[in-house]
Amino acid sequence: VDQIDLVCQQILNDPLMADGYNAVGISQGGVLIRGLTQRCPVPVKNLITFGAPHQGVYGVPDCEQATGSYELCVLVRELLSAGAYEPWIQDLVAPAQYWNDPLNHTNYVEGSHYLGVVNNEKEEKNSDYKERMVQLENFVMVMWEGDTTVIPKETSHFETFVPGQEVEVLPLRESALYKEDYIGLKTLDEEGKLHFYTVPGNHVQFDYDWISENIVPYLM
Repeated sequence: VDQIDLVCQQILNDPLMADGYNAVGISQGGVLIRGLTQRCPVPVKNLITFGAPHQGVYGVPDCEQATGSYELCVLVRELLSAGAYEPWIQDLVAPAQYWNDPLNHTNYVEGSHYLGVVNNEKEEKNSDYKERMVQLENFVMVMWEGDTTVIPKETSHFETFVPGQEVEVLPLRESALYKEDYIGLKTLDEEGKLHFYTVPGNHVQFDYDWISENIVPYLM
């Protein structure tokens, strides 16, 4: 979050940004730009993310294809979870900050230095996060149907595994984050400002004709 706050200060110092701006983020950049939207008082008009791990990740990209072993990949996930929430790893390794272990939600909430913070999952909630998000004109999330980089792929639509297992994905609207409106997603949804798109392809495989037709209008 220190980097987010540094960027915020730079935006605050730029008079051209005073009236707000449109924000677009790709992959990890989508989670970062959302954090900026929530933590910075300069208003964002439209927030658009592509393949962003909004609910974190729990898996190694292409692990089974590379190893040919589901059991080995399970072991790798367990090993990563054992160290991911160590404070020095959180501060050193960026992906650890959005590692979301569904088998130990408490460790994730207590140990995450970034995702657990910007998703307002800590015990002490930050009301600014919701207030700034509900000011959006639109929040657009794009998921690649064949994404094997962010796991589960549905994290791009703010969904993650059902707590306690690593197979079934919990629909956003059934999550506590949505139902208790931690960051304003329920409010945005009820106001028709929450938009989900699913497109063919793997991670960051862009169809620019589709983007021109479906995404660019949000920016006009």
